Amino acid sequence: MRAWTTRNMHRGSRRRWVGASGSLSARLAGAGQAFSVQVLKQGRQKLHADEARALGLPGLRPGYVREVVLRVDDVAVVFARSVTAHAQSLGPWRSIRGLGTRPLADVLFKRLGLARTPLEFARLKPASPLRRAVAQAWQEATAEALATRSLPSRRSVFTRRGAPLLVMEVFAARQAPWGWPTVRRRE
Repeated sequence: MRAWTTRNMHRGSRRRWVGASGSLSARLAGAGQAFSVQVLKQGRQKLHADEARALGLPGLRPGYVREVVLRVDDVAVVFARSVTAHAQSLGPWRSIRGLGTRPLADVLFKRLGLARTPLEFARLKPASPLRRAVAQAWQEATAEALATRSLPSRRSVFTRRGAPLLVMEVFAARQAPWGWPTVRRRE
């Protein structure tokens, strides 16, 4: 896997999706008739070294991890993994523990006092450990294997009361509603 970079190297219609600021969940919801969150894992788990570094944590520590698949019209399109230090999931980030099938965006974009680092981008190559972990989770959630190509991915760190939360999103669907959604007006 290439290192994470602030340069969006993706092409085509996915470039706009991967590079968009704001709530990915809201954009996906606008791309179809029904948006849903499928929770795969949630709880205490060992963090990857790369995640611990992004959070500024020394060594490999246990963290609080939430893995989900985001679906549009019941089609799995994005794998997302959010991680924080376990202690922070009992403090500033305790609200992520009770999300259930609600999107994390309900916490990240509807509350005051959050800061976000610029987006970082990567292409998860088939041989990378992170890509293999995503492939296993995707297979279990969808009963479909990932394509052999590299996967467009992005991540950023949100900070609340000094506590960081890393959010990674992998655009994993073979075919998805990658057309840019139109804004629906409320009547």
